Amino acid sequence: MAALVANYIHDERTTGEGSFSLTYAMNATLAGLVSITGACGVVEPWAAVVIGFIAGLLYLCASKHLVRLRIDDVVDAVPVHMTNGIWGSIAVGLFASSNRLNLAYGEVNDVGVLMGGNGTLLGCQLVGILFVVGWVGGIMFPFFCILNYLGWFRASSADEVEGLDSRYHTSAREIDTKVGSTARYGQSNNRLRRTLETLDVEYEETRPNSILNANTELSTPPPPEDMDQL
Repeated sequence: MAALVANYIHDERTTGEGSFSLTYAMNATLAGLVSITGACGVVEPWAAVVIGFIAGLLYLCASKHLVRLRIDDVVDAVPVHMTNGIWGSIAVGLFASSNRLNLAYGEVNDVGVLMGGNGTLLGCQLVGILFVVGWVGGIMFPFFCILNYLGWFRASSADEVEGLDSRYHTSAREIDTKVGSTARYGQSNNRLRRTLETLDVEYEETRPNSILNANTELSTPPPPEDMDQL
């Protein structure tokens, strides 16, 4: 609800007409679930509501920021999982209560900062976040660099124009039947590229019907033999 209402207000302020986005509502719901996952056993119910509310706003801000940066994240994985995974970890250090910690772990060394803690728990959460970011970044960054160098990091331009569903989510037989090509996965940047002839054929098959019947030939009057007769 937080993302839904905030997006409506944002659109109204920027475009003059607000809109309710079902996509934002659904992804913000996932963001709230992500953010409360780590804290669900150690926070009070009212704190869970606050955490979810902030998660929806964080998701919306992160999603729109990626668009401004021209970073392609079709399913909003970064705003949903990374942004709110970090927020959920921080929320433990802010809202963890002594009662819930005692029920979950049997002992209480520190509580959330907003619940009277001295910041030790929050510091532990921040160290954990930095460790995970460093570990994942250190391992995956070289891996992605290799994929980018080999041309496997993203789909080819031809695949993007045609659509990834037909390229990556259909069987090889269906691809061969439709494309009429011998391209296969795992080749170079030109893998699964369609030939120009196939592109032309599919364009003719899928373009909208002409207003005029295809079997009707337009006849134009022949030009007069003598222009002086006009």
